[in-house]
Amino acid sequence: EEEEMIVSALKDVRRVMTGKACYCRYPLELLEDFRIRMPYGIIQSKTLYKNLEGCTEIYIFAATIGTAFDRMIQRSRVRSMAQTAIYQACGAAAVESVCDMLNEKLRIEAEAENRHLHRRFSPGYGDLSLENQKGVFEVLRPQTQIGLTLMDTLIMAPEKSVTAIIGIE
Repeated sequence: EEEEMIVSALKDVRRVMTGKACYCRYPLELLEDFRIRMPYGIIQSKTLYKNLEGCTEIYIFAATIGTAFDRMIQRSRVRSMAQTAIYQACGAAAVESVCDMLNEKLRIEAEAENRHLHRRFSPGYGDLSLENQKGVFEVLRPQTQIGLTLMDTLIMAPEKSVTAIIGIE
């Protein structure tokens, strides 16, 4: 029975999701004391700094599976919390797939330049504050490109969305 619910949820998520992403490439400067000059200002993060060591540029990206998924989740909460939990898991996997596809595209671009990418790093990982979401939104403007907004709570809408930084070495 659970397997049927999962298969059905996967079909539902595939039907409503609209994977979208936007990105831009920026120069990178690593400063002293784990400070990093980002396109939106100087930040401090030991974990991001270590991730970006050896890099001279970065990609910043935002990705989402769209608002129809959020509406589907709202409707499912009334019917079944079990179904909602399965939808949430499927949605998380779906947005990660969008990120993986973009990551692969960017990897191919970098390889064509004889460069390679570091692993993606999102605000909220390690000691990289969620406050960095504001800077990402300032430079990328994903609200106009892919319909992604940032609430005062630093949570994004649609819910299944990701922002990240990828170092280019």
